[in-house]
Amino acid sequence: MKKIILIIVFILIQNFLYPMDSVKVKTEPKEPRNNWNIGVTVTENGFGISAGLFKTLDVNYDFYAMLSIGGITDKREFEEYDWYGNLITRDKEKRVFLIPLNIGIQRYMFKEDIEGGFLPLITAGITPALVLTNPYDKSYFTAFKYFQAAFAFGGFIGIGMEFVQAKNLALGINAKYMYLAPIGKEINSLKDRPISNLGGFQINFYVNFLK
Repeated sequence: MKKIILIIVFILIQNFLYPMDSVKVKTEPKEPRNNWNIGVTVTENGFGISAGLFKTLDVNYDFYAMLSIGGITDKREFEEYDWYGNLITRDKEKRVFLIPLNIGIQRYMFKEDIEGGFLPLITAGITPALVLTNPYDKSYFTAFKYFQAAFAFGGFIGIGMEFVQAKNLALGINAKYMYLAPIGKEINSLKDRPISNLGGFQINFYVNFLK
């Protein structure tokens, strides 16, 4: 009985001198990952703004969906001045606005070999898009009442890099090629000249908010 009492006293003394909450388990710091972003897109046909959401798949892969909106022009458009000094585009019939949804996978390259906040990446995916047109012969805001909708579909592939600036912030640039073909109906900016590919090369500058 004395031995049992001595053992209990010993355990109580140990717990008093070395409480359990003083023993801290070391854990690896959580790696910041993409959560959402906003950006500016510059393309062959115009420019726009974008916003996206990310889902982490594993240490090297992100799934993401990015929506953008912007106006596009036909490469064949040519601006000139009329007799009265007004800037006009000959044969221009419609304004064209593109709202693509890029859905894809982003893979970080050489992540284990590169130290610091520099992260090269590649990306690829599909792109459904809404296309809106309105008549060019009406003023910009008045023409909003005459929007007509069409659709396009395609895919993209690109390369880029991110620079982690802080625990919750990264800056990035991405260059991609997007092929985007109209579906069901022709889309044109110039009269009787349909556009076969609404995509092309584009560069996206963005800010990633990390989690």
